[in-house]
Amino acid sequence: MKIKTKQFGEIQFSEDMLVHFPKGIIGFEKCRRFLIVHDEEYEPFRWLIAVDENEIGFPVLNPFLVENEYDKELPHRLVKRLINAEKPIEIFNVVTLNGEGGKVTINLKSPVIIDYDEKKGEQLILSAENIPVAKPIS
Repeated sequence: MKIKTKQFGEIQFSEDMLVHFPKGIIGFEKCRRFLIVHDEEYEPFRWLIAVDENEIGFPVLNPFLVENEYDKELPHRLVKRLINAEKPIEIFNVVTLNGEGGKVTINLKSPVIIDYDEKKGEQLILSAENIPVAKPIS
């Protein structure tokens, strides 16, 4: 299969590369199938590209690169799941490239969890009041 994206032009992929988000992504609930694109040119960022609406793509980043103690903000059940997973489970946070004051920001409030074994993704909203939606990283 192929899609044409703003960020990467045409991308060829197979069904087994898709990550399914049963509830979609906040604000984009109709988008349920995504590709995770890893391009060395954008390191350490990755891109979450909607297959059903390929003009939608989100840069994402591992939150531990920005906040060393981010695990303290995560629900205990999620931390346990991340640690005990037999196959890789990753956590990313959406990055806004032109956020507050033109800065690059990361949304630490709503992590995206990717379970590669199940090919499923979900976005959580953390309950702690002190977690920023737009933490500057540039």
